[in-house]
Formats: sequence, C-alpha cells, structure tokens
Amino acid sequence: MGRIVALAVLLAFSLPSDAADDPVIYAGGTVPGLQQETNGHLDSSDNTSLIFHHAAGKIAIPFAAIVSFEHTQKVAHHLGVLPAIAVGLWRARKQQHFVQITYRDETNAPQVAIFQVPKQMPQTLMSILEARAPRGCTRKGHPPCPHHP
Repeated sequence: MGRIVALAVLLAFSLPSDAADDPVIYAGGTVPGLQQETNGHLDSSDNTSLIFHHAAGKIAIPFAAIVSFEHTQKVAHHLGVLPAIAVGLWRARKQQHFVQITYRDETNAPQVAIFQVPKQMPQTLMSILEARAPRGCTRKGHPPCPHHP
C-alpha cells in the first residue's frame, strides 16, 4: 500500500503543473490563419514562448515579443436591472475570463490574441507572463511591478 501512495505522489509531482489540459478558446484577434472560437489549450512550459495548441496546429507567442497583457472578466449573460438583482440575490452570476496579449510577430507587425480561459487560470497565467515577458509590467490598467524598472 505504501508503494502505491509513493508512486501516486511521484506521478503527481512529475506531471506539468501548468494548466495545459484546461480548455482555452481563441476568442479573437489578429493572429493570421486562426479563426475566432478556436478551441485548444495554452502551454507555458517553454521558457521562451507561450504556445496555443489547437486542432490545426499551434501558435507560439515569444515572451520577448510581448508588449502588454491584460486580464478581464465579463458577465456571461446580460440581464435587465431587476432580473440581474434577483439572480444576484439567489446565486453569483457566471463570469467569463479573458486574457488579451499584444505582441509583435516575426515581421515586427503588431498582433493581438484574446483567449477565453477557465476561471482558475488567469492568476497563474498572469504570474507567468509577469515573470517571463521582459515588458510584462506594462500591463494595461496596472501599476509598474517593483521588480522591473
């Protein structure tokens, strides 16, 4: 029994800790050849690029090319004022989470990619972007990070 527990712990620590299997949707942007509402997942295990894997291939966004990034939340379903109050009293309204990444491609053209991410992913993804993107602290609507000049 002890060996099984030890094996389970070993496997848990050997698996990647990022949310690579969590579903992510490319909600839109200017990425050439990528259609809106494309399903896939984000892979942040590469130290040089954030990679969006999808059925037709992958898109790599080099951390060095990232100009800015931002996390936003939007209400999934818009209601009128009174229905919104009634629903709000009964249960929390569902939020959709989006991460917008502005970067420059290999030709130095500005690009933007907006991803709809699961609710548990933004905090981790934003921390990774702050650590690996050299201009990570130029996030829209946020003060500069103390560890980056």
